Amino acid sequence: MPMHPVTASFFAALTGCATRYAGLPELQPAEFQTPLPVQHVTVDGVDVAYMDSGEHGQADVPVVMLHGLSSSMGYWAHNLPELARDRRVLAIDLPGYGASGRPDAPYTPPWYADTVIGFLDAVGIGRAVVVGHSMGGQVALTVALDHPDRVDRLVLAAPAGIETFPPGAAAWMKQHWHEGRALEASEDALRLTFETLVFNRMDAHAERLLEERVRTRDTAAFRGTSVAVSRSVAGMLDHPVFPRLGEVRAPTLIVYGTDDRMIPNPVFTGGRTLRIAEQGRDAIPGAELVMLPGAGHTVMHDDPAGFNRAVITFLDRTGPGAVR
Repeated sequence: MPMHPVTASFFAALTGCATRYAGLPELQPAEFQTPLPVQHVTVDGVDVAYMDSGEHGQADVPVVMLHGLSSSMGYWAHNLPELARDRRVLAIDLPGYGASGRPDAPYTPPWYADTVIGFLDAVGIGRAVVVGHSMGGQVALTVALDHPDRVDRLVLAAPAGIETFPPGAAAWMKQHWHEGRALEASEDALRLTFETLVFNRMDAHAERLLEERVRTRDTAAFRGTSVAVSRSVAGMLDHPVFPRLGEVRAPTLIVYGTDDRMIPNPVFTGGRTLRIAEQGRDAIPGAELVMLPGAGHTVMHDDPAGFNRAVITFLDRTGPGAVR
């Protein structure tokens, strides 16, 4: 959860933080940096942007990657090339984000799950390994629960949906994340959020993601994203998956960082990430858990080597011909 604007301003004043990107020309989502060329397909009338590494010789099902809240497929830049060495890997900009369309839609996990299935149909994929980060993890779980025949395996990177919230906390979060909230964040507040909550390692890639976020703020596209963020937050709270995790049948890998500062929510839940991670492992039949030391919420960025190794090991061991 982003820090209160007053706290952000105070921190910026103390550190002498100066804006770097607010005065630069606007940036459109189509200009975001991605590790592969961006393609487009129409799903139920919605433009969906995606990357596709193409066919590979290894006889394994394709991998489809789903990003988290208020992010885009570019967040997989440290992972997609490595995972695609021996298998086909695709990454989606979920509608409302990145270079995809911004329909007047509910943006709930069930709606996104149906969109993912429509995407698989549109690109000719029957079953897939579904990889999801944060919100994308809750969407991936919803796909596995609502469309089990389409999910071969699951990889959940710091997934939302395992942590649960009492009604009062959920109501506060939905009220806080109104449809204009994301438009209000200053560059200083965004930098503070990136450096203290989202990433534990601010490299050039994370800096680029921050620049993209700042330079799109005043675009029509980001006004649509602000609506999507609000509805996505409400949708995750209104469509919990934790009570249904025992129904998951796909082999599942859960990966968290030991120093995740967003899960559990520091305001409403508190405690250690390991507790949430173990709850997920214990609730999903046969699930495996990997904790990456020092990594934060964007675990696949903070320790890309550890994350890629864990995912590749899991996929190699549970692939075609493996005993399930």
